[in-house]
Amino acid sequence: MADEKYASYNLARKKLILGSFLRLMISNVFVLVATCACGFIDNLFIGQFMGKEALAAVGFFSPVVVAVGLTSVVIIGTQMLCANYVGSGDNDRVDQLFLSTFMSIIVVTGIFSMLCFLFRSPLATLLGADGDAHTLLMQYITGYFVGMVPQGLAAMLMSLTSFNNDLKRSYLSTAVMICGNIIGDMTLIGPLGLLGIGLASTLSSIASFLVLLPGFLNKDKIYALRFAAGFNLRLVLAACYRGVPSLMFSIGLIIKNYSFNYALKNYTGNDGVAVANVMCSVCGIVGAVVGGCYNTYASFASLYYGEEDRESYLEVSKIAMIVGGISCTATVLAMALLSGPLSALFFPGSLEMQEMSRWMFVLAFTFLIPNLYLNILLKSYQTQGKMELLNIISVSEVASVGIVTLITVPVLGITAAWLSNTVVDIACIIVILISVLLWKKSFDLSLPAILKLPDEFGCEGMEVVECSIKNVDEIVGFSDKMINFCEEKGASHKIAYNVGLCIEEMAYNILQHGGKNKNYSVDIRLVLKDKLTVRIRDNCKEFNPKKYVDLINIDDPFKNIGLRLVSKRATQIDYYNNAGVNTLIMKFDY
Repeated sequence: MADEKYASYNLARKKLILGSFLRLMISNVFVLVATCACGFIDNLFIGQFMGKEALAAVGFFSPVVVAVGLTSVVIIGTQMLCANYVGSGDNDRVDQLFLSTFMSIIVVTGIFSMLCFLFRSPLATLLGADGDAHTLLMQYITGYFVGMVPQGLAAMLMSLTSFNNDLKRSYLSTAVMICGNIIGDMTLIGPLGLLGIGLASTLSSIASFLVLLPGFLNKDKIYALRFAAGFNLRLVLAACYRGVPSLMFSIGLIIKNYSFNYALKNYTGNDGVAVANVMCSVCGIVGAVVGGCYNTYASFASLYYGEEDRESYLEVSKIAMIVGGISCTATVLAMALLSGPLSALFFPGSLEMQEMSRWMFVLAFTFLIPNLYLNILLKSYQTQGKMELLNIISVSEVASVGIVTLITVPVLGITAAWLSNTVVDIACIIVILISVLLWKKSFDLSLPAILKLPDEFGCEGMEVVECSIKNVDEIVGFSDKMINFCEEKGASHKIAYNVGLCIEEMAYNILQHGGKNKNYSVDIRLVLKDKLTVRIRDNCKEFNPKKYVDLINIDDPFKNIGLRLVSKRATQIDYYNNAGVNTLIMKFDY
């Protein structure tokens, strides 16, 4: 009987995690596709109306685009730390870190954008552009630089919309970005050339940010601009430290892009740089499948790590590997099948360029599969704060691609450039597996081992009981079980009774008011450690009890009385909705 109940709970947990993972992954993929689609659309217009010199000019700018993306260092660190704080119930730090990161992005991107504009001519020379490409690149920078600030802010807000249960706003924002960019390119490329293309990117970034911003002015949301929280530099630095792998990756990517362009220019002239620019823009879109998967994994892994929930951590890791693996394989096959039409689309009228780009589409994107598994492992280490190997691989992986290209292209031809990412990612996975064997000091390549989860995580010093609730009739029986469990573990009868009473009230509210969908799942987890913690997780209708605790109806003073009783008995109550899954956490002193 006990095995049946645990199996029921395990099934409910898998159902909740899979459903929320897929919803958030789809949102993340959509956002990443939309963000990268602007570059893809720009290159389509440039290829059709301005030719390969203009494509090469924008290709030379790729290291600067990567540098602008350095805001991801603090954004990813903030996302992971905030998820930890939400999972552990530290709402004050959530408010401080969110506001501080928002302000930091404004300052940093504002300074960087002005430097790019003021020194655009020497910057174009430094990036390797000469002749017509130099002039065209200066025009592009003039139109692009203003959009760096809203681009950074929009990236930050998009990464956090799921915790505000505001995915529709995220979709709207990305749709506005894409449509705005298309309209801007169509209307501005004729009279302004590359200046117009840069302006289109700027205007679409501003529009996207303005759509997102109102969702973070709602004080009832977990993430909101609460200016009273104040600026906390220490938390920003902590987020930057957690996001250091992104910095290492960006540094490596700058080295890779510069080396890649240098090797191709010397071997094929600007033709190879133009094809590589197309590869980068397309890679941003198809790579959204990988990025959407491992970014979603990072969000959930950070959350479950904060909750010290080992089983959910392992479950979301399995889901990420299976769902991501299927998605990446399908994407690689699609790129190979579409290689001919895509080559003709970007390089009409040039059979030589089409042949070069066709092989690029067939070979270059095979890296998606090993890159997915590499990044899932790296995100696991980042979540746990294991930074040494992570930082080394983050910078060496992408930098090695450029170095391998420099060495192999003169010997093996341009095909070596298209396969360099795949070869390097496979090598990095081998290095990680060797590090796992050294860490475990045994031949252990189980999932907990390769994720480098300590044996004591989620176990040591904890007493846990879990179950799933299918209907209202089961609530009282489970409540009695919780009361007995708490008393057996040393809690007083009063505390144990309060815990059971709170579970009854909250579970009843969830099923009575939100459980009309027959496919709902409700799981309850009680943990005894430093505090007695109850987590109720469900996919029913969104219901935030904190909104109703202080509401007193004059005509019906007994309305919401159950919620008010719960708020008085629990030491702390926290609620969040992540990608359609409600999580209520109640803590009790005992």
